[in-house]
Amino acid sequence: MQYKFVFFFITMGLFCFSAASQDKPAKTATLRNVVVTGKKKLIEQKLDRIIVNVDAMITAAGDNTLEVLTKSPGVSVDINGNISLNGKRNVLVLIDGRPTYMQAQNLADYLRSLPAGILDKIELMSNPPAKYDASGGAVINIILKKNQAKGFNGNVSAGCNQGVYARINNALNINYRAKKFNLFGNFSYSNAHNFNDNNDSRYFYNTDESLHSALLMNSRYTSLTKAWNARTGMDYFVSRKTTLGVMLNANIRPKTDRLDYTGNGYNNSMQLDSISTGYTNGDYRWKNYSINLNLQHKFDSAGKTLTADIDHINYQSGGSQFSANAVYLPGNIVAGSDGLLFATPSNVHIWSVKTDYTQAIKGNIQFDAGFKHSYVSNDNQLNWFNQSSGNTFIPDYGKTDHFIYSEHVTAAYLTLVKEWKRWAAEAGLRMENTQARGHQLGNPAVPDSVFNLRYTSLFPVFYTSYKLDSAGSNTLTLSYGNRIRRPGYQQLNPFLFYHDRYTYSSGNPGLSPEYNYSLDLRYNYKQYVSATLSYSWERSLVYPTTRAAGDLFITRPQNYSSRRSIGIIPYVFLSPAKWWSLHANALVIFFINYSDGDGVQLTKYTNMHEVEVFNQFYFNKSWSVELNGFFPGRQSFGQTQAGSTPSYNISAGIQKTILKKQGTIRLKMDDIFHTMRRNSQTIGINQVSSFHEGQTDTRLLGLSFSYRFGREANARKRNHNTGGAGDEEKRVN
Repeated sequence: MQYKFVFFFITMGLFCFSAASQDKPAKTATLRNVVVTGKKKLIEQKLDRIIVNVDAMITAAGDNTLEVLTKSPGVSVDINGNISLNGKRNVLVLIDGRPTYMQAQNLADYLRSLPAGILDKIELMSNPPAKYDASGGAVINIILKKNQAKGFNGNVSAGCNQGVYARINNALNINYRAKKFNLFGNFSYSNAHNFNDNNDSRYFYNTDESLHSALLMNSRYTSLTKAWNARTGMDYFVSRKTTLGVMLNANIRPKTDRLDYTGNGYNNSMQLDSISTGYTNGDYRWKNYSINLNLQHKFDSAGKTLTADIDHINYQSGGSQFSANAVYLPGNIVAGSDGLLFATPSNVHIWSVKTDYTQAIKGNIQFDAGFKHSYVSNDNQLNWFNQSSGNTFIPDYGKTDHFIYSEHVTAAYLTLVKEWKRWAAEAGLRMENTQARGHQLGNPAVPDSVFNLRYTSLFPVFYTSYKLDSAGSNTLTLSYGNRIRRPGYQQLNPFLFYHDRYTYSSGNPGLSPEYNYSLDLRYNYKQYVSATLSYSWERSLVYPTTRAAGDLFITRPQNYSSRRSIGIIPYVFLSPAKWWSLHANALVIFFINYSDGDGVQLTKYTNMHEVEVFNQFYFNKSWSVELNGFFPGRQSFGQTQAGSTPSYNISAGIQKTILKKQGTIRLKMDDIFHTMRRNSQTIGINQVSSFHEGQTDTRLLGLSFSYRFGREANARKRNHNTGGAGDEEKRVN
């Protein structure tokens, strides 16, 4: 039923075309003078990646970076902030080529703090080249704006989104280039207020499958996050061949949140026998800074180049949570109450050094090689206190946690690229050695414990393409790559983390790395049509595993044996008129789970499918309209199986250029019909059935203004946006 909306979008576009043709004769100057070719394309397809130009996305008005990602082809973000690309989970997210070193939820919070106004483009790579860290199922590279035109120039943007709550995203990008140096900076502020409404139903059964008890719980989670971001740097041109650079980044992100819940307990006759109520107030402070020193030297005009980077990154977080809970029997009789206090200081230091060398060899061959070493030190605490009489809090050493994790990753790679008249090939090999140590510090109730990890892996990458005709309009591309996903730092921490009275999570120091092997065959007709046939195999797959302990749910990551998948990813770009462009892409993947985790069974056969449609209309030189739709089907991962209620998102936007095309005003509305709602079932829990429904603030009315200022001129470009840090930042919790 929901895919009928795809035809709705195409039909609406044809209707607009017909209406415009009737309103204005075909020979009027207005239609003849519309020039679309000068506009930046929304989506570009390259040999090894898809590029999304953010400035060309009208419905990005007032958005943050995470919201822009959800509108990018093939990208999905779940409720826990996990990002996937074309069905590949645990994506390595880079910003200007540098990993973010954060785990899912913190990464999602960080991306929400970055306004879309500082974004230039987004690169989506299912099988990235060997020069990139081998971590993650795929790579998404978010490139920030950096103008290198001569003189002083830049742009400013201000945006606001209004749903149930308001969100503000403002950004300033500036650049000054002189003969010997280039200064640049991005500065932004965001203020995001959001909510999640959730309903959970859990039914517990006896061994004879008769009902034992039930828990029906509803909760509301609200959060307010403010963020200040600064990125500034300088390139110094020592000579025409040598450039030295320095780049500084800083982020301050205070956050407050509150969770309120009510849980109704029922007996085997579904009669109410208890009511639980509670709340959790949280107050957190997140700070991070980084410094990057870089060098680029061009030996000759043929492309022989050496680059080097040194990075240091520090994350500091601290905060506290207070939770109060009470249980009532029928008749409003108090059966018990408790208060809990949590203090969560954390400190992460990351050092990285990287060098890359490129040289052109006779026979139209390009040779690339590189080396990288990174070191991570992660000191994380969870101090747990139980409230006694009055406001006295007593340490609970059995649940208190102090976990120190350190890791060295050493990597080297080689790549060869060769082009013929019709053939082209790229082959790369990356080697990574990992040495890690986890230390669980003891206390009066918990013994001291240590574990060590050592492993070396090889990661080959291969691309070959063939032009089916002499003009190169039709091409076939075959690509292969394998990647690793190392466990997140907190995933290795075995202690309990509190969510609410009935829900906890824990790490697992016994986790092994997850490996992914992927083979893609893609057909392209210019930039207009592509179809990708994808096959992948995953082993030592890591999924969060939920088990029941009485009426408690405890979720813990666990290795599963293997999974295979086969999928098809079609893409179409049409331009029915000079003023109308249509992008449509789909994703259909079929999964086979070959074995289960310890004590938890997964559905053997699952699938995921979704369709995305982007319509853009340019009615004259200054007005444009965007109409988009996202239609995900039922998707299942691990124990989470999507419900039967359809979910989709229809959004629209309008743009007007002003001030001699230097300024832009955009008005948009996301999720117009408020249909992006979540419903799912948790399967594989012995003698338990569990269902979840939820919604968040997705229907948003947004208004933004941007203005470009200064002079622009051709300049020698040095696009050094990449630093030397590896995949570690993605894994910071």
